[in-house]
Amino acid sequence: MRTKIVFALNILIIISMAVLIVWQLFFAEEQNAKILSKAIVLFVVYLLGVLGIKRKRSPFDYKIYEERYSYIIKTAFSHDRVRYMKLMSVITLYNENKFDKAIKALDALEVHCSESDDFSAVLYFRALCKDESGNKSGAIADYEELLTRDYTNSHAWSNLGLIYTHIGKNDEALRCYREAVHHDPSNPYAHCNLGNLYLMRADYQLALEHALKSLEAEPKIKQSMSLAAVAYKRLGNDEYAEKYCTMYGKHGGNVKELKGVL
Repeated sequence: MRTKIVFALNILIIISMAVLIVWQLFFAEEQNAKILSKAIVLFVVYLLGVLGIKRKRSPFDYKIYEERYSYIIKTAFSHDRVRYMKLMSVITLYNENKFDKAIKALDALEVHCSESDDFSAVLYFRALCKDESGNKSGAIADYEELLTRDYTNSHAWSNLGLIYTHIGKNDEALRCYREAVHHDPSNPYAHCNLGNLYLMRADYQLALEHALKSLEAEPKIKQSMSLAAVAYKRLGNDEYAEKYCTMYGKHGGNVKELKGVL
């Protein structure tokens, strides 16, 4: 019964969208191009979703990932277009939370690595997938292997530190975060992670310093805003605690929840 109701609602929505498009095309006194284009896109996407048809990945999708992960892709497989496209496909699988498929593809891709950046990209994304799927020990092993090949990789150090934090090995996490900010002082996430660890250790001054360094490098990281708010509050500066709490809210943070911590 429930399935039939959902199906009927989906059909009703599709018909409504189709009517809106037809009305805009043939009956509206003035066509609103913006509304029409949005309606067509929504109609196609929704129809494909209802029919269970997967949209084919496009070069545009890969371009987005190239920009988003440029810090780790670097020159990976730049000498081999086929392997490069397989890497981009794997990154797409990772972003679709298809971690097992991504890991298998990365295992197959690893045998074709020849340059340092090839290995770094494969190991980095495999570590991400293992971490997300709950295989913390496997993720640690991949990050450690990556760092034997690329010791100055700040993002790998920072991610490794996060895993150690999650499993309660704070001394190891502290070492990793320090390596991360040492090798790249402009890595905002490494500063944020290190600041949060200092906050856990009640070292509020250092927590604040790294929160501010994180925001200096990337002003839109709301986690660093909340870190700064808590650190200021613990240091007795209510004015600045409120300032960063407000900033946190403007960037989509849960102010009520943060004030509960403050």
